[in-house]
Amino acid sequence: MSRERWKEFRAVGRMLWEAGLVSSHGGNMSVRLPGAGLLITRTGAMLGRIGEGDLVPVAADGTPDGEPSMDTGVHRAVYSATDAGVVIHAHPRHAIAISLVADALEPADAEGKLRLGSVPVVEAEQVAQALREVPIVMARGHGSYARGDDLWQALQWTSVLEESAEVVWLLRTIAGTQDRSP
Repeated sequence: MSRERWKEFRAVGRMLWEAGLVSSHGGNMSVRLPGAGLLITRTGAMLGRIGEGDLVPVAADGTPDGEPSMDTGVHRAVYSATDAGVVIHAHPRHAIAISLVADALEPADAEGKLRLGSVPVVEAEQVAQALREVPIVMARGHGSYARGDDLWQALQWTSVLEESAEVVWLLRTIAGTQDRSP
């Protein structure tokens, strides 16, 4: 593993944690390796402080060299279904809450409308197929999965998703507290 790749994992993981997009030990990230293998964070890794030992190579046949994330199968399915270079799985709180009551997140803010459009909410086994059509999806009640060319791009999708979800949440809160008397 190159020092630059580790530094990218470390920087993006730190930003995910600082932005509240993952909990102390939640979420995972991976990059596609030449030959159809991948490099993924280990199970239980703290994305906010990734060490070199937190990255696990997984061969093209699925054989890991360590304890990869429990979501390795989802990441492998995304790489098989798309041309993604990376996958980030995060736990954005507002987006998760909305995924429990809606079949899609419909951004109300300008950036969300422009960058995301409608974000589907799918069951975990549908993530890879859904990511063929859009760059980010929500697994109902579980979190987001973003694909990208690099970790920075997938971080951007994740960040825009949560900002849009928070705006939707705030709008619903405001609408619910409005005095509706004539």
